[in-house]
Order: sequence, then C-alpha cells, then structure tokens
Amino acid sequence: MITYDLSKRGKEPLYVFLYRQIRDDILSGKIAPNEKLPSKRTFAGNLNVGVNTVANAYDQLLSEGYLYSAEKKGYFATDMHQFSDIRINTSEPVQIESPEETDYFMDFRANRINLNNFPISTWNRCMRKAILDGGDSLYKTVPYNGIPELRNAISAYLFRNRGMSVNPERIFIGAGTEFLFKRLFELFDKGTNVAIEKTGFKKIAEHADRYNINVKVIPGDDEGMDVSALHNNDVEVVYVAPANRFPTGKVLPIKKRLELFSWAYKKKERFIVEDDYDSEFRYSGRMIIPMFSEDNKERVVYLNTFSKTMVPSLRISYMILPEELAKRYKETLGFYSCTVSSFEQYALAEFINSGAFERHINRMRNFYKKQRVAILKEFENSRLMKIAEIEEHNAGTHFLLRVKTDLDREYIYNEGINKELHISFFSDYSVQSEKEEGFITLVINYAAIVSDKIHEVVTRLTDIFMN
Repeated sequence: MITYDLSKRGKEPLYVFLYRQIRDDILSGKIAPNEKLPSKRTFAGNLNVGVNTVANAYDQLLSEGYLYSAEKKGYFATDMHQFSDIRINTSEPVQIESPEETDYFMDFRANRINLNNFPISTWNRCMRKAILDGGDSLYKTVPYNGIPELRNAISAYLFRNRGMSVNPERIFIGAGTEFLFKRLFELFDKGTNVAIEKTGFKKIAEHADRYNINVKVIPGDDEGMDVSALHNNDVEVVYVAPANRFPTGKVLPIKKRLELFSWAYKKKERFIVEDDYDSEFRYSGRMIIPMFSEDNKERVVYLNTFSKTMVPSLRISYMILPEELAKRYKETLGFYSCTVSSFEQYALAEFINSGAFERHINRMRNFYKKQRVAILKEFENSRLMKIAEIEEHNAGTHFLLRVKTDLDREYIYNEGINKELHISFFSDYSVQSEKEEGFITLVINYAAIVSDKIHEVVTRLTDIFMN
C-alpha cells in the first residue's frame, strides 16, 4: 500500500500535503495509470489520520482529474503518461525585498519633491474618515469616470481657484496623466495627427504610436509653435501647456492662444489639449487663466494631476472633456473600469472639501518662492556663473541652467553620480534632440532640495564644471 511521511508537511494542512504527494506520484508514474488507490478508511488507518483528511485529498484530485471513480469499485489513477514531462513546482516562492532607490544628495529630476512638506497627518485623517464614513460605497463598483464626490470637489475647487466653470459630468478620473492620454488617444480615429512642440511632455510621442496616432513635431520659437505649420501637416489635435511650457517655464502668449483658437474653430474635429501641469506654482503676477476658460466652442481638453501638488505616489489625475468627446467616451470607452480605487478618491475628495488641499497649495507656493530665491542667490554667488546663465520665468519648481562647456553629457552625468547628484538635462525632455555646441543645458528642479543643503548642492554642481 502506498504511504507517505506526513511529518514532512511543515505548516501545510494535512489534506493539502497528501493531495500534492498523490498528484506528484501520478504525474511521475510512481502510481501507475488506472492503478486502484486504497479506500478512504483503509488509507486513513494506514496513515493514522482522520477519514476526512483522505476524503478531502481524494475530492481535490477527482475535481482536477488526477483520479476517477468507479461505482462500488473505488478510486483509480488517471492515465497521465502523455503528460509525463509536466513538472509542478512545489518549492516555496522566493521572497523579494522592496527595491531601494539610490539615495542621492540631490535628485534634479522633475518628479521629485521634498516629502517633509506634505501634511501627512492631515492626509491620514482624510483616509481614516474615508474608511469610517464610506460604508458600503467603498466596496461598490466605481463609475467609469470616477466617484461623483471627487468630481464635485474638483469642480468646486477649479471654480474657486482657477475661474473655471466645469460640469462634474465632464470630469474623468484616471491613474496618472499618461493613463488619461491613452484613453484620449482611443477617442480619436486611427491616423489622427497630433501636434507637439519638440520639447515638453516627451511621453506623448512614445504612447501615441501604440494607438496609431501620428505625432507631428511642429517648429516654433520662444513664443511657441508655428501655428501656420499646423495647416501644412493636416493636424487635428494640438498639445500645449500654456501656463508652464515645461521645462522652460514660459507662458504661452495671448497672440499664440488666439491663433490656436482660430485654428481649432475652423474645423469641427479639431481640439486643443491643455496640460495645466504645475500651474498652481507661479510667484509673480496673477495666475494664468486656462485656455479652457477662454474657449467658447467646446474645443479644449483640460488635463491636470495631483502627483506634483501632493505626492508622486498618488497617481490621481483628471481630464475635462468637451461635451462631444465626453459623450463619445461614455459610448465607446464607458466599459472601462476607473483605475483609481474608491478609497483614494473619497480621501482626496475630503482633502479638497475640507480646505486642506488649498492650504497645502498656498503653503507650498510660499515655500517654493523662498526656495527659488535662496537657490538663485546661491547660484549668483557661485563660481559657476562665470561660465553659466540661468533662464527662469517665475513658474513651476524648476529653471534652466545653461553652462558654457565642452564636457559631454555622459561625463557630466557620471561626475554627478560620483558627487551623489542625479543630473537632469534639457534634452531629456526633447522629442527631437539638438546637439548643443559649446554649452549644455541642465534642468534644475528645486522642489526636492532641502533648504540647508542648497549651498552644498551648488558647490558640488560647480565642481563638476570648474574642477
């Protein structure tokens, strides 16, 4: 009679261990095809276990087809010889550790912030409230465009702070701006031509190709793209960031705005995609009015995200669609599930409705304003400015540092790593990189710089070029 050493089962339930042993013996041929197995009672007595243990093991083997039964005759092994090469991995899974990011002294990449400035205790309170007050709604299917509570909160916030009158039904919640772009591309016909500037949100070009969307890189100048070139390229959709043309920080002038509206209004299927990324952080003059608010013919798609204003791990962005596209989304893409959990949406709605989000934005605007002044002053007093110049436009959390040098990018990057600096280049954000002769341009994102490290950061950066 077959038997097994049950002492080797470890913490595994007895019937599961027994099931695995019999299954493996059937697959290996140790238990021959059509061989009769012991009765439940006989087998249980031999193994000194309860009959239910054997019964549960047999039932599992029967349900998966490793055994078959014959009435009044018992249990038999299924002929598995044609599957003799199957090897079922029964080893314990390997445990992996969370990857550790390199702890740079300073990371200049655009998606880095100083987490010490985020009101974690307030956010935790909003999450607790979402759990305690959410009830059954936390476990129900989330509407395809996001929960009404968050869409209402965003609508009210935009009205108070951006002068935008938005129907919450036209707001769509998604897990990050990149995700929303994918959905947006699905709304347009294959072969649609989308225009972008050569520098900006580089990932648009990377994602568009997967949806058979043609990206047209439109030439331009300091004021923006050449709108007349849109006609020559049969463009139907234009991507712009009028409040902060990353990474330059420049504002799209009113002349260019009017030219874009004039272009869009000439044909029904033309749209302007407005990315209002980082628009909350402006340090002089009034806030830039979104093109969405100036549009009177429903041609502007508005995009924004909470990843930069709050924390990068909070992958919540939103898109506001014109009526025609909102209807198209519901009819053609409404079957998609919302990609942000109801829990996070309820917590964010509470964070906005309680005024915590606006207080946080105001606090961060003041912090970044001081941070900007401090780091600009440090650069001005450094040796580096003998060969460098700064371009900044009182917007966002970054500026450009243009350095006269013959050092190549690879050397500068590696020297930065040696000094625990993760350097970000202007060309990192360019779809069409142009070789810079005699100089190189860095993007200095100061959102993540700890105030008491500013002097050392500038010193290390200076040493790379003036060692």
